[in-house]
Amino acid sequence: MKYALLVLVMLAGCSSGGGTPIRYYLIDPQEQTQLSERADLSLEIVDLQVPQYLERFQIASRANANELTFSDMNQWGENLRKNLTRTMGINLARLMGTIDVGTPVNRTANDPDYRIQIFIAQFERDAENHVTLLAKFQIVPATGPTRTEGVQLVSDYATSDYPGTVSAMSDLFSDLARSIARVIVDMEETS
Repeated sequence: MKYALLVLVMLAGCSSGGGTPIRYYLIDPQEQTQLSERADLSLEIVDLQVPQYLERFQIASRANANELTFSDMNQWGENLRKNLTRTMGINLARLMGTIDVGTPVNRTANDPDYRIQIFIAQFERDAENHVTLLAKFQIVPATGPTRTEGVQLVSDYATSDYPGTVSAMSDLFSDLARSIARVIVDMEETS
């Protein structure tokens, strides 16, 4: 009888699932105000790079200037670089009013008017609970000079929870897309 009770207790403990479930997140495309009406415009995101410490599923945060923490219970739903590349493509398509935006996974059938490379240096919640996005991008037109720009974007509000953090990250990534689109519009107007 003791053994039967012990087995039942052990089975109940194993089947209860007893832990906090892992939550998965994505950086989603945002609604965008269209900046251009060139439906024939062809863009190609040639590359989007993130630091190696972001190439993991656990979401990174900064504990202080030189210390990172990673959450085992709050993770990316897919490889962050792939998620960001796809999301950037959708954001740029909405901003530029074109459907012809190629990525390394989904190449454009046309010769692109502009090739875009994006280098993200930092993209995480900082010790003050603000999200920081530090990035540089290069736009190479089919004709004319290349433009290289850098941006440092910081969320307007502090958030210590992961849903708020990812929401702020989505907003800042959308702002990065808007910065890239504005440069393309400027290049269109001056060419």
